[in-house]
Amino acid sequence: MLHLLRYRLAGAALLAGATTLFGATPAQAGSAAGTIAVSLNVTDACLVNGASSYTTSLGQVGAITFADQPGLFGNTDASLVATGGGGAISVLCSPGLSPTLTIGSGAHDSGGLHHLAAGSNQVAYHLFTDSGRSNEISIGQALSLGTTTTTAINVPIYARTNSGGVVMPSGAYTDTVQVTLAW
Repeated sequence: MLHLLRYRLAGAALLAGATTLFGATPAQAGSAAGTIAVSLNVTDACLVNGASSYTTSLGQVGAITFADQPGLFGNTDASLVATGGGGAISVLCSPGLSPTLTIGSGAHDSGGLHHLAAGSNQVAYHLFTDSGRSNEISIGQALSLGTTTTTAINVPIYARTNSGGVVMPSGAYTDTVQVTLAW
């Protein structure tokens, strides 16, 4: 029996030495858990013509270029070519919004009409929402774009001018029309 006791005492001493040698720690007395709050606030926004970020200045959203004409010409049609390509202004907004696109005044408006000007010479032109040019867009008219989804809304704009039976002086006739997107 004494022999057995010696082996047990030697084993206990060996175990105590190994615990010290390998840095074993005693069991933890308890634990606690918590959370981390993570948040993101997303505001409504609209992007135009495939822009990759929101900006308050749309810049030039497109151009309407009539074909060259002689001094006397009848109805001449053209349509908007969007900046970046395409035949319409492309509007992509946060889903559920009801944006409006207002076609504002031009640089040479008079008598309730848009005018192209080359110096003091002017010729009237009209803007339309349809290719048949029957739904005219008046100066300052807000176009309702409906309720937005995750798909872009395309807004085509068509134009028509004529010399009105008057021989126009040659020149480069231009205008700049203001456009405002609101949501």
